[in-house]
Amino acid sequence: MRTLIAGCIAALPLATALNAQAAGIDITGLIEVEAQYESDYGNEESSDIVLSTVELHFDAAINDRVSGHVMFLHEDDETEPMEVDEAIVSFDLTKGWFLDGGRMYVPFGRYESNMVSDPLTLDLGETREAAFLLAYRSLGFYAGAYAYNGDTIESSTAAAGEDNIDQFGATLGYEWKNGNKYLEVGLDYINNITDSDYISAVLASVTLQKYVSGTALRATYNQNGLSLIVEYVVSGNFNASDLAFNGQGATVSAYNLEAGYGFSWGSLAIGYQATEEALGLALPESKMLFSYSKGIFENTYISFEYAVAEDYSASDTDGTTNGTGNDASSAVVQLAVEF
Repeated sequence: MRTLIAGCIAALPLATALNAQAAGIDITGLIEVEAQYESDYGNEESSDIVLSTVELHFDAAINDRVSGHVMFLHEDDETEPMEVDEAIVSFDLTKGWFLDGGRMYVPFGRYESNMVSDPLTLDLGETREAAFLLAYRSLGFYAGAYAYNGDTIESSTAAAGEDNIDQFGATLGYEWKNGNKYLEVGLDYINNITDSDYISAVLASVTLQKYVSGTALRATYNQNGLSLIVEYVVSGNFNASDLAFNGQGATVSAYNLEAGYGFSWGSLAIGYQATEEALGLALPESKMLFSYSKGIFENTYISFEYAVAEDYSASDTDGTTNGTGNDASSAVVQLAVEF
């Protein structure tokens, strides 16, 4: 799972982001500990203290044309005890061309956030696979295409006994920097959003009636302490037997709107997120979030988040369950260190 906090290690949109020294291996890491409280749609309360994230990044410049990146990840209750989250070999093909191969988060969506929790857009679209990515970057413009053999498969292909590299996507965007001003806009496409990490886990089936495409749009703007984030992810139309909403095949979407500002005493942010036809994925219809983050020592941060989510209405159904129309709330205190 991608983790974003102030000053956290960030990935370039296409080629692997490396801080490798001229010799040896550069090792960086992140540790996040959280105290969590939640009151769900039925007003049942729960709380916990979790080691939410441990990341270890190993980056090496093999030579002036080849570099390697490996990231180990631990998340309580999700990756026990630790797993290889990313392992990528990157080739600089010169004249702006790059080739990445290995286990990676394919460039579908960016999912940046000032919050402690992940945005709903990430639930829909974040996809980690063993893939090849061919990318080009020049004068702020970037483009790329990738292919992989995903975890899901169409029923007609499964019936034929085939299992092929038949999932792919593309990305296109532009980055602009001028002093303390930064703007990034992008458009992504994937031919099977059902292979995203979250959707494939919720549906709990690797066989689909059909692949469902996905599109992601995003824009990020930073100036001085101001941060603005807009992102929208939408699927094509699901077959009703794979994912339904109110008696028809669902067309699922999510968006994230955030505004943040950094002061001398910390950073404040407010966000609004919403989904459509995502009841069958156990996602809320809308969510309002507030966060505060402050660096308390060098490379040490404390963050607070409070969120209120609204469920789909009782008249909405995915064919099995109905919404409740109720609200749920959560609060998180996070301590994070980077090294």
